[in-house]
Amino acid sequence: MPASSPALPRPIVIPRIMTIASLADVRALVEKHLPAHHRDKLPWQHVADELKAAASSGKTADVSIALRLALMLDGVEIE
Repeated sequence: MPASSPALPRPIVIPRIMTIASLADVRALVEKHLPAHHRDKLPWQHVADELKAAASSGKTADVSIALRLALMLDGVEIE
């Protein structure tokens, strides 16, 4: 995790796939790992909006909540 990337309040673990612990990890998930057709869905658009807001403010709670919700709505098991 880059030192300049704010940490999430609590890491989100997708078992056997990845741990998301910072804004940089959220960005990597959305931009590199998430299929394009998922990025067009409203929950993932909300994640992207919250990611932009958190990048400006440094406040990561809202992006963390949005990400957890989007993952759960897609049926992704998280810890």
